[in-house]
Amino acid sequence: MEKNRETKYWRGLSEYNKTEKFNNAVNLEFENEIEIEEEGKSLISRRQFLSFLTASAALTAAGCSNYKDKGNIVPYNKKPEEITVGVPNYYASTCTGCAENCGTLIKTREGRPIKIDGNPDNPVNKGKICSRGHAGIINLYDPDRIKEPLAGDRSGNFAPVTWKSADDKIMQTLNSASGKEIAIISNTLTSPTFKKILNDFKTKYPSANLYTYELAGEKNFINAFKKSYGINNPAGTEFVIPSVKLGEAKVILALESDFLNTGKNRQENIRLFSENRELIAKEKFNKLYAVEGNVTLTGLNADYRIKLKTDAIEEFVFCLLNEFVNKSRTSGTKFSVQPAIGQMLSGYELAQFVKKYSLNEEVINELVKDIESNPGSSFVSAGFMLSESTHIAVNLLNEVIGANKLYDFTNGFFILQENSTEEEIQKLSENLKNGNVAAAIVIDANPVFHFPKDYGFDESLKRTQVSVLLTEFLNETADVCNYVLPINNNLESWGDYKVRAGLISLQQPVIYPLYNTRQREAIFLNWTKGDISDKQDYYLNYLKENWEKNIFPAMNSGMPFRDFWIKSLQDGIVITQDKVTENLQFVNESFVQNSGKVKSSDNFTVVLCRSYSLGDGKFANNGWLQELPHPVSKMVWDNYAAISVESAKEIGVDTNDMIEISINGKKTSVPVFVQPGMADKTIAIELGYGRTKAGKVGSDKGFNVTELISKNPAISPWLYNNATIAKAAGKYELISTQEHYPIDQEKYKDIAIKRGIIREATLDEYRKNPGEIIEEKKVDGLNIIQFPSVNKDHEYKGVKWAMAIDLNKCIGCADCTSACNVENNIPVVGKDQVKANREMHWIRIDRYYSGSSSEPRATFMPMLCQHCDLAPCENVCPVAATTHSEDGINGMAYNRCVGTRYCSNNCPYKVRRYNYFNFRNHLADGHYEQDSVSLVHNPEVTVRARGVMEKCTFCLQRIMNARQNSIASNTPLKGSDVKTACQEACPSNAITFGDMNDKEDSLQKYREHKLAYTVLEEIKIRPNVTYIAKIRNKKHNENKA
Repeated sequence: MEKNRETKYWRGLSEYNKTEKFNNAVNLEFENEIEIEEEGKSLISRRQFLSFLTASAALTAAGCSNYKDKGNIVPYNKKPEEITVGVPNYYASTCTGCAENCGTLIKTREGRPIKIDGNPDNPVNKGKICSRGHAGIINLYDPDRIKEPLAGDRSGNFAPVTWKSADDKIMQTLNSASGKEIAIISNTLTSPTFKKILNDFKTKYPSANLYTYELAGEKNFINAFKKSYGINNPAGTEFVIPSVKLGEAKVILALESDFLNTGKNRQENIRLFSENRELIAKEKFNKLYAVEGNVTLTGLNADYRIKLKTDAIEEFVFCLLNEFVNKSRTSGTKFSVQPAIGQMLSGYELAQFVKKYSLNEEVINELVKDIESNPGSSFVSAGFMLSESTHIAVNLLNEVIGANKLYDFTNGFFILQENSTEEEIQKLSENLKNGNVAAAIVIDANPVFHFPKDYGFDESLKRTQVSVLLTEFLNETADVCNYVLPINNNLESWGDYKVRAGLISLQQPVIYPLYNTRQREAIFLNWTKGDISDKQDYYLNYLKENWEKNIFPAMNSGMPFRDFWIKSLQDGIVITQDKVTENLQFVNESFVQNSGKVKSSDNFTVVLCRSYSLGDGKFANNGWLQELPHPVSKMVWDNYAAISVESAKEIGVDTNDMIEISINGKKTSVPVFVQPGMADKTIAIELGYGRTKAGKVGSDKGFNVTELISKNPAISPWLYNNATIAKAAGKYELISTQEHYPIDQEKYKDIAIKRGIIREATLDEYRKNPGEIIEEKKVDGLNIIQFPSVNKDHEYKGVKWAMAIDLNKCIGCADCTSACNVENNIPVVGKDQVKANREMHWIRIDRYYSGSSSEPRATFMPMLCQHCDLAPCENVCPVAATTHSEDGINGMAYNRCVGTRYCSNNCPYKVRRYNYFNFRNHLADGHYEQDSVSLVHNPEVTVRARGVMEKCTFCLQRIMNARQNSIASNTPLKGSDVKTACQEACPSNAITFGDMNDKEDSLQKYREHKLAYTVLEEIKIRPNVTYIAKIRNKKHNENKA
């Protein structure tokens, strides 16, 4: 269509601006020669060696002899009853990677867990988990895990001790506290039974106090909601905050809210949002507006993204309130606002605000009109970093527009114990400094790294008689502790978790502890009861006893407790009947008392953001997550200061330059990344990086910006508008996967459109002419698709596998990449190898920008092997290592591959990956080559050797298992019998896999849809991955560049 030809797509600023570096790259026929780094000390390199060989037989022999471990067949002397060799077992459990506590389904083979997916029976995450949940399985086998108790000198030096000696010393201190405080420090508490254990502990030791926190938590949102609705629960008691029925929202306004990526309730948010971007089964399309200073994944998925400095968002909310409160735009709601509030808002004129910040007046008017037209089905979401007063204003706005109809208290967020206030943490800090704390016990947390430096926890923890850290890995807090006690991994533990009203998720171990570790709950039971025991069922017995006495009687299940317990473990969840208070009334005084506290500033605003990959830094030693490209910038192994083009010019910096950020006397230096779409005078930096003691993989990766957090922030711990920015000395190289394979922009202008890589339109255009969105490509008036191919057709009988990807549902989160990494034994290569274009991901998420560098739009496209019927890679392989199967799969015979890389050169999609090294041995002194890590490998997928090419196989191992099952059951094999790892992991259900020869297969709805197309179809290689064109719910003229 004409509008598509007017759209210019670009992948990064270097391509947009055609920098010297980019121009040099596109003019090279081949990549610059990369320095050869050989793993051994041979006088002749592998490349040189191969260059001496000319006979294909010799090449084949050289390629086949590179496998270090050919494996051993070791039968069971006495096979466990529940294990059948070669057949996986599945166990329902709970993920403890963050406070969301998603339900999981864990796959084990021969007694070892190899894959974590979501529990489909869990009503919240419904079979989906985040990238941390998928990649977290490698933490179980990480060689850096602490394997026995350690005694420390509080200076970072440790020596092994026995559990008995550690327990004796700790209990001696607890019993002789003599009125001094015993401080227990933990992240958010979500386990009912662990809370009971801690209460028992506090009963025995009355001076014990529990302090809970999150590095980037929801305290502003929670405090604001409590004030807005008059929730005055006593300290330490439970209460419920409603979730939102996002699936019923027709219009969504996200205010610096990344609810699709790092926000609370992420998995459910993505599912509910994507279910309303439906064009295949039926047309159901919501509209998303995003107002933000940072560039978030949610913002890039918005139909309209409005760039606004973050500290001006509260004023924007006030302007919207004035529109709806004082200008009679609330006809569809019943909420009554006090006259005093109307008077307070009267000075906030939206039209003046639009001019002040140079916003698009047409888009703002469209936003107001859409909200006005959809009372009770519009919702406003505020980001966690916004101030408490902003959240209160947003709560009032939601009341005014009738969004309270979307509140769901029955399935609301269950707050088991509210996190500690700043005042409580401040008091703990003072007690520590004054020597009034006898013992400090840190439970799987890292306060030295997380807490504001104002508190001085790194020094004050040393003033206790004993400081104890319960953890899996050494961290910054361990350096100032007397004892470091190793705890069980998530997959070695029992537990129960309650984060939603009416639902408890159970946790069960799927493997016996690999090392001399204990469950954290069992350690407290030992100290409470004085019964020092290392039995692994110690906590299990307590857990079952608590359930039988305190939870089971209210269930009215009609079955004996033993049967109830076994069924609950099998399901992984227990549905409870919680009494919740609904229909809360908004307290007008809460707005009056907390209004207008955030004033925008002319200074730089710094936004501290959550890291989707690393969380609060707990996953810093996980190579899979470090190497997972950032969903927006595609950076790996680092964080950075994202800054706008204009602000970069103002400071005089460019990408990779260092800047010094000063806030309230605190300073730190961070590298710059010039991010298209950032608001001017706004800097966004992710937390969780810069760990100094994370492990061999994660230490000294990125930059620690928790040093900027203040204990007494004027706005919020994560938002500062009084920053001073200056260019600092030196440079630091950031590595992105997005700008690999540059092309000559002049020669191939608008190639993404000309070659049909990206196809998109507006919803209005689709409704008017649905058949014209996918335009026919013509040469001399003839349809190019009808041109015959030079290759002969092959008839595929029976099942033929194919895939469809709906670009309207794909949000670009890369959960599919993380799941594929685990399923297919993808190695971690390291930052230096990613720089050399050697990343090994089988599926990548391409992000294409269109529009200007200041107001970009983005389109995300998952790209994997297309399994072409006439695959160009197959014709050029000299040893027939890549061939086609009878069911349409482009396969790889690894033991035949000799590494010529001809196939990669001839692949138009650039989806083949080459093992330049044995990457497991190459990274971090062979960290991932150690014996324990080999246990994570999927035994159904070959671990590839150096010199071998690899790529997506459509999860061939899963296809083979389905085929074997169909033969055993004497039933036909259907496309629905197989789910690929990426399809299973996709939280938006954007991926469909099945049999293209079966007309009843759900895949056919996609392949036959009017928005369906294949990439580069004109070169006649017949790819078998179908894409559904991107539709934006916006006006036609807004879609043009």
